[in-house]
Amino acid sequence: MILTTLSSSSKGNMHVLSNGVTSILLDCGIKFNRVFEYLYPAKLDGVILTHEHGDHIGGCQSLAQNRIIPFYGTKETLDKVNIPGFDKYAIEPLKTFSIVSYNIVAFEVHHDAAHPVNYLIKDNLSGAQLLYITDTGNLDDIEIHDVDYILIECNFDEEWYQKEELSRSEKIKKKRLLGDKGHLSIQKTIEFLKRTINHNTKKIILCHISHSFDGYKEFEKKVQQELNFEKVVALNPQFIGPVVNELEEEKEVMPFE
Repeated sequence: MILTTLSSSSKGNMHVLSNGVTSILLDCGIKFNRVFEYLYPAKLDGVILTHEHGDHIGGCQSLAQNRIIPFYGTKETLDKVNIPGFDKYAIEPLKTFSIVSYNIVAFEVHHDAAHPVNYLIKDNLSGAQLLYITDTGNLDDIEIHDVDYILIECNFDEEWYQKEELSRSEKIKKKRLLGDKGHLSIQKTIEFLKRTINHNTKKIILCHISHSFDGYKEFEKKVQQELNFEKVVALNPQFIGPVVNELEEEKEVMPFE
């Protein structure tokens, strides 16, 4: 598999996952005219949406106007997208659905959206599994094992908001970000990764880092050190792609659960 990130920040989130047979978009937060050169002439088999915030669906309408492509998400998310006549399929959490050679299961997360979900994606050609986690205030109730690749939000550092004097905008951000329906801090991301990575885990990709933070490589180094795991890549939040991560190792194909 190859994961191509076109954008990953509060300004827009959009990733292409391809195994040579099937290509899908993970969220669609960038308008088609800004990324068409990276999508054309590639065939896209579907778009899976996590929730309805603009940085995740902002490109849906322009994509639907230029490509015939199905969109997948919870009913509540798809209702919010509200593109007349577009091809949409409502999915239910914890019920597996397929897009050509991928089997996918959604699971509910905590975010200030109508019905947000994240995804576990299995490539039926290689047997590899990719876990996509973004836009959630915590992962305390999520237990997932035997994951090969993890694409996970690492939005901010809680230490940014521990100083004595905070501006009004910082106080507002702190209340939302640190809330149960906010975003993952690097502390919460590391906590989740410590109980999730195993001998099969091959790469961790840190996404949705705060757009205003240009020290994203610091997050990469911190996760590497805390986990004693070298294959960690942090995505530049100020860059519109493509950034390519190859996810190539094969393993025995097992039943999807």
